[in-house]
Amino acid sequence: MAPKVDQGTIIILDVGRNVSAVGEKNESAEENSSFFQKAKECAARIIERKIMTRANNFVGVTLLGSKTNNKMAEEVAGAFRQINVLSPLQTPTWQMIRNLPEEPSKSRGDWFDALIVAADQFKDEMERTNILNKKIILMTNFQSPAKINDDQVEMVVNGFKEENFEVDVIGLDLTDESHKGDDIDLARHFVQETKGATATFDYAMRYLLFHKKKATSSAWHWNVELSIGPNIKIPISAFIRTKDEPVVKPWKKAVRNPVTSTSSTTEGVMRNKVLVNTENYSTVEAVDIVKGYHYGQQIIPLSDFDKSMLYEPGEKSLSVYGFTHADNIQWENLNGDGLQYIFGRISDKKAQYAIRCLAESLHELNLVGLVRRVFNNGNAPKMFALMPVIDPIEDFLCLSLAGICFKEDIKNMAFPQTKFKKFACSNEQVNAFKDLIQAMDLTSAYDDTFDDSEAFPIAETVSPTIQYVLDCIAYRAMNPGKPLPEPRDDIMMLFRIPPLIEERSRNPINKLKQLLQLKKVEEKPKRRTKAQGSNDATVLDQSGNQDQSNGDLDMPKVQLSILNNKGSVRIGTIDPIDDYQTLANNGKTLSDLAGDMTDAIESLIYCNLDGNYSKALGAMAFFRHECIKVDPSPYNTWLLTFRSALISRNNIDVINKINEMNLSLIFKEENPASTYDAENNHEDSQLYENDTVPDDTELSIKPEINDLYAEMI
Repeated sequence: MAPKVDQGTIIILDVGRNVSAVGEKNESAEENSSFFQKAKECAARIIERKIMTRANNFVGVTLLGSKTNNKMAEEVAGAFRQINVLSPLQTPTWQMIRNLPEEPSKSRGDWFDALIVAADQFKDEMERTNILNKKIILMTNFQSPAKINDDQVEMVVNGFKEENFEVDVIGLDLTDESHKGDDIDLARHFVQETKGATATFDYAMRYLLFHKKKATSSAWHWNVELSIGPNIKIPISAFIRTKDEPVVKPWKKAVRNPVTSTSSTTEGVMRNKVLVNTENYSTVEAVDIVKGYHYGQQIIPLSDFDKSMLYEPGEKSLSVYGFTHADNIQWENLNGDGLQYIFGRISDKKAQYAIRCLAESLHELNLVGLVRRVFNNGNAPKMFALMPVIDPIEDFLCLSLAGICFKEDIKNMAFPQTKFKKFACSNEQVNAFKDLIQAMDLTSAYDDTFDDSEAFPIAETVSPTIQYVLDCIAYRAMNPGKPLPEPRDDIMMLFRIPPLIEERSRNPINKLKQLLQLKKVEEKPKRRTKAQGSNDATVLDQSGNQDQSNGDLDMPKVQLSILNNKGSVRIGTIDPIDDYQTLANNGKTLSDLAGDMTDAIESLIYCNLDGNYSKALGAMAFFRHECIKVDPSPYNTWLLTFRSALISRNNIDVINKINEMNLSLIFKEENPASTYDAENNHEDSQLYENDTVPDDTELSIKPEINDLYAEMI
């Protein structure tokens, strides 16, 4: 079966001497443009549009008034001369644009013969490909008369109608009665009989001004059953209404050869991934790796057994959890990447009726449904708001689906009321603001000289970012070695205020400036330091005076929760010794700080990547010294467990450094005057008095490690 192609387009570009003449001077352009230059620019823009949309289209280019190169000229002697098939019907490429001639030729061609040559190209391609829509775009000024007779014309026109060809003429607007002549009448007859279109270059370029999305014949939809309770299941189809999409979707990658300046899609850079153990710098096989998650400075492993215990969302579903009042769902509670419309399944009349009843019920009761959606098997579940959509004018009724935040994603901020006498507005000021709002109405932003009076209409205004990115892609394809250009004026126009709105709003703005006298406050940069020993947030400048840059004390302020530094600081890995001393000065005891201190030491050692353990060993020495002064049992108890962990990790370097710095267990003779009471703490005193390792630990210790233990003890 022949592959299908949505559309085939052949561009007939006149490059003869009849299009080389420069037209009348254009006020908007410094230099005059010939018909050839405008036609070439328009043809390049059409091919570029076909490439950027990545639609299933074929494009061909035929030059009129060039050297003879077509199959019809070989079959019929003396006919179809000066017609060059530059690019046959194929997928559009950037090379087609590069192959367009730079200058017009000195010969002339017959545009009527060019139409027949284009039709013959479609005939040859249809033997291999099923082209659904066939279009021929003719760009000529008809100043080179065609050699035709009436019998031949009707036969060609009927053939075009039978094959469903569409003939479009760009360059001259054939609907303009001022254009007269036999060739103009014949071209107008072709356009009318084939249901084509005609336009000037200015109008066509306005249509090609911005990049458009690829047109799709049918919208994508997601079929599922809407479940309400255990017994109600409604077959529905969810269609995407709006969706945030990336500017540039995945493109086919190619590698550029710097010598030949050619690109290849079959070559690439060979990359080899090697897993290295940072402790002994040995290579590790992929089968020996256990994946994990980095939580702070701790690595949490996740084995295959742990993966089997993970939460499974189940199969794809759309389940209603409940209903709530519509006022409980505010716009700031919604999230997600778009909006979907829900209809009953097309083939199920009962489902369509059920969705209609559900939408009307939600609208009458002012309710919103909360649903749980699992898009596909294995996907994480998400919560959505199910809201009715009713348009009485269009008799349009359905349900909409928008993502909703979970509880932990919502940040509540309490803003105080601003109804203070000092900041109250007078009626004159309020009316001035109303006048400004009316003057800036975007629905009437242009006068009669524009096609539409509305500025930035919904669903029609393009994104400047997307347009500039696509322009850069097209420019880089045609100019590989040049820097990217600035955004063109057509894109920058999207940022400018419409002239009519700017004119209308000038007087209301001046009136507001008179009614609201604003004082410009210039703040000098100040070096702010927090006052030592102060519990509040008083800020001092360099001179030691309290900073008054916050403005009037009567100004309403947002009440945000302030963290209490006292009691909220814990020992971290940046400076554990300083954190320990700070908390000790605030009244924390050794027993309160021992757990945090040992956790910080272990994190510094386990998460170390460069093999430098000086910070961890320094904190360990400081902690041992503090335990000698107060209570040695926390250090001894922790050290025994810590050494066993180091042995299981085969971290011999840390064990050797602990031995070198004499950071072993604390003995009684190191601090005879210690306040530790061994009689009242008999269980912990064994660790303090006995300097041996428990017997059960030797079962997992290698013989060579026992020698290290002997040296440490």
